[in-house]
Amino acid sequence: MKPFFKSFIQFYLKILTKFVLWRHKPFIIAVSGTTNKTVVKDYILKFLREKYGEEEVRANPRSFNTEIGLPLAILYLDSGYLSFLKWAGILASGTVKALFARNFPSKLVLELGIESEGDMKYLLGIVNPDIAILTNIETSFSDPSSGLEELFEEFKYLANKIKKDGKLILNIDDSRVRNLKKLTSAEVVTYGFSEDSDAHVSNLKNDVEGQEFDFTFKSNGERVKIKKYGKHFVYAWMVAKIIKDIL
Repeated sequence: MKPFFKSFIQFYLKILTKFVLWRHKPFIIAVSGTTNKTVVKDYILKFLREKYGEEEVRANPRSFNTEIGLPLAILYLDSGYLSFLKWAGILASGTVKALFARNFPSKLVLELGIESEGDMKYLLGIVNPDIAILTNIETSFSDPSSGLEELFEEFKYLANKIKKDGKLILNIDDSRVRNLKKLTSAEVVTYGFSEDSDAHVSNLKNDVEGQEFDFTFKSNGERVKIKKYGKHFVYAWMVAKIIKDIL
C-alpha cells in the first residue's frame, strides 16, 4: 500500500471512530502489555457476554489492535489489505455506519498493540478507556529484539493518561507493571499470585482436566477449575473475574 493512501485511510478511520465513540459513548476496557493480551481479552469478552448479553459487548477480531486495526475493530469493519477498491467500499460502509447506525454495543473490550515510540499516544487519541489492564512487560516471543525500556515508556503514558475516575488493573507479579502503580491518579486494582495483590490465586494444581486454584477478591474466596493449562490462562481468568465483579 502506498504511504499516502495508507495515511489517508488511517486518518479517515480515526475521524470516523472518534465520531462513533462520541455518538454512542460505550464503556471502554483496554488491554495492553507485551504478551497475553488476546487471551485476557477473550476471557473478558466471554465473562461480560455471559453477564450482559452478546450484543452488548464487542472486542477486537483477530489482531486488529494497531493504528488501523483498532478503528476497524470499533467500527466492525474488515480490512481492505492491499486492495484500493476494497478500501473504498470499506470506508464508504464505515461512513454510513458512523452516521446512521443505531445499534452499538454498550461495552468495548479492546487490545492496544504497542510496537514503537508514540503508538500508545496515537491509540489514546482514538479511545479514552474507563478501565485499562496491563498484563506484563517482558520480551515477546514473536519479537525478542523489542526494547523493553522503550515499551515501558509507552505503558507509563497509559498509566498517566487513564482518567481519574477510571481504574488501572495491574499484574503485580511483573516488576515493571507493578511500578506503574505510582504513576496514575486512577484507582488501582492489582492481581497475581502474590498475597499482596488485591485479587490473588493460591493452591494452584494441575490434573488431567486442567487447572484448579483458590481465588480471592474483596474478601470473597472460591475454588475455581478451568480446562486450560498454563499460568497465562489463570492470569486471564483472574482479570476477567475482576472486571465482571466490578462492573
